[in-house]
Amino acid sequence: MENKKEIQIQFRLVDVNPLQFVNLADKWPEGEQQITNQLQFNSDTDHRLVRCTAHFEYKKNDITQLIIAVQCTYEFSRESWSAMYRLQGDEWVLPVGLVQHMADITIGATRGILAVKSEENGLPRIVLPMISVAQFVRNNLSLKRTPAPTAN
Repeated sequence: MENKKEIQIQFRLVDVNPLQFVNLADKWPEGEQQITNQLQFNSDTDHRLVRCTAHFEYKKNDITQLIIAVQCTYEFSRESWSAMYRLQGDEWVLPVGLVQHMADITIGATRGILAVKSEENGLPRIVLPMISVAQFVRNNLSLKRTPAPTAN
């Protein structure tokens, strides 16, 4: 039986960036709304960075009322980044539990920014519903090497 060395993956949140907050409602509608969501991941493998973007859109009767998008950037320690590298495929494989954790942090940041922005814009208290990230993120995340930008 093969023994695999377990390592503790070390990373830190280095940036929370509110990418978009657009209020398209003249008057905030009463009652239930449809809320769509999207999670996206991308990376800068040369700098050991992974970005998770959460995007939410609030609609009433298929008319967009509000859009919010927040991106969190995570930086990994050299040892952790190296441990996730797979030579076959020239890629980094992040375990599903780690990916879910990063998504949870990003959604939490979005929830906080939404609370502040809605108050600043005179909107009623807008709630970001509870989300089970495990329903959206079910697999490890594979990140292919990203080429370093070339200087002109």
